[in-house]
Amino acid sequence: MLTPDGHVAEGTAANLFMVRGGKLITSPVSDAILEGITRIALLELAKDAGLEIEIRSIDRTELYVADELFLCGTGVQVAPVTKVDHRPVGNGLPGDKTLTLQKLYFDAVLGCKPAYQHW
Repeated sequence: MLTPDGHVAEGTAANLFMVRGGKLITSPVSDAILEGITRIALLELAKDAGLEIEIRSIDRTELYVADELFLCGTGVQVAPVTKVDHRPVGNGLPGDKTLTLQKLYFDAVLGCKPAYQHW
């Protein structure tokens, strides 16, 4: 979904994260996104894992040159995106940072990480 000025806001019922140049990038709440609890959890997990995080508007064309993309939300949890408009994202496979965050997320929500039991 796009903002009125053409920036990527989110996926349908899911927040979007992009990895580009080693940074984890997601849209700001000022781009009319849902302030999802899964998004907040992933930002905390990424920070704790030492990933560089950037919150800024994402141009639609950046999706075509992203190294990795994934959606997150209550329904999709952490879902890799491997194609955009029939074009592969990165090498067309889920990326390392996506898979790392997916594992950290599942470990946390399944109670395997005591640091996140307050969730």
